[in-house]
Amino acid sequence: METLSDRGEIERFLRRSAPAQIYALADLDDAFWPDTSWFATRSRDGEIEALCLVLEKLALPIVHAVAPPHHEPTLALVRALVPRLPPRFFVNLPVGFERALEATHEIHLHGEFQKLQLASASDLASHELPDIETLGPEHADEIEEFRARRAHRPGEAAGGFYERFMLELSPWFGVRRGGELVAIAGVHVVSRRYGVAALGNVATAPEFRGRGLARAVCARLARELARHVPLVGLNVATANASARRCYETLGFRSVLRYSEALLTLRGAAL
Repeated sequence: METLSDRGEIERFLRRSAPAQIYALADLDDAFWPDTSWFATRSRDGEIEALCLVLEKLALPIVHAVAPPHHEPTLALVRALVPRLPPRFFVNLPVGFERALEATHEIHLHGEFQKLQLASASDLASHELPDIETLGPEHADEIEEFRARRAHRPGEAAGGFYERFMLELSPWFGVRRGGELVAIAGVHVVSRRYGVAALGNVATAPEFRGRGLARAVCARLARELARHVPLVGLNVATANASARRCYETLGFRSVLRYSEALLTLRGAAL
């Protein structure tokens, strides 16, 4: 195992499976790079065979090693990294990763997810609505209030990967009813330098679901992003059939299955 610091070498490896590596490619950008650590193992010919990113920019560090299910070189790399990982962190790892870490960590599995790529932006405008509003940093308090109080049913997990700086990466879009936000779509990462963007923070108030509002704001956002970068994607829970249908209608296609989870080192004093 070795630590990598050559952005060009890391990018070349990630480009081999670029549609599944949007987040990692974006983390090469200057906004994230200083807060990243990259670890790798190599094959006998000297080429990178497995790569793991540890991102400590966020309140909860992320360990990100996206690869096909049960990819043994990636699982071996993650096992080797255990002594260097923080005591508590979030993971994006290959399906089946639990066997590599269950002896050392308590695993709160969030389930299987899929990485989707926008295959075509040609039909997005047909799904939009005339009253979609552009949102930005000046709407931060309102967006956070919506996410905290209106975007989910009682007992339904609020979820979502959100930090306020994400509002500065790209315009967000929303729909109002009665003067209040009832649906939003935002981003997790955007990098024009590396040509990638990922939709995120998509939410609709429960009483307004089933009316095409999420599809409309996602269509508007995806069209905006596609104007600036060639590779647009998102993550979605495999179990969330309605969301997957929505994204498939917009032209997104699955490129990889992976797992998300929260891990805590056994015996760690937090």
